[in-house]
Amino acid sequence: MKKERILLSFIATLIGILVTAIAFYFYQSTKTTPASKGKTITIATPTPTPKPSIFLNILKPDDESVVSKKVITVSGNTAADATVIILTPIDEVLAIPTSNGDFSTTVDIDDDQNIIEITAIRPNGEEAKVQKNVTYSLEEF
Repeated sequence: MKKERILLSFIATLIGILVTAIAFYFYQSTKTTPASKGKTITIATPTPTPKPSIFLNILKPDDESVVSKKVITVSGNTAADATVIILTPIDEVLAIPTSNGDFSTTVDIDDDQNIIEITAIRPNGEEAKVQKNVTYSLEEF
């Protein structure tokens, strides 16, 4: 008797689950969504930013260098039509590159640590910046 009740309970549960699944399927298949409640998804495609056509390569001085003179040479290369501005804590120098883009000039630096900022600016407004740390010291290392 006990086995029969368990078997009938199991069969009734299976039938209940099956009827519920069929009813849910029909409910979902007949359900309609009004057009005004639908969400519109817009996928934005990123536009790559164009790579600037200006470059700035500094040959001298080396970054984190220690020098024993207060006048140092700044040299490098950039676009031929660029204007190079060199800023130190105590000096501002304008350098015009040659036809192949090379430039070289001297700047004054202050005692201890100096941050030298070199900026190349093209006529269309593009610019490139490089910073170099140069320390003035008379101590031997």
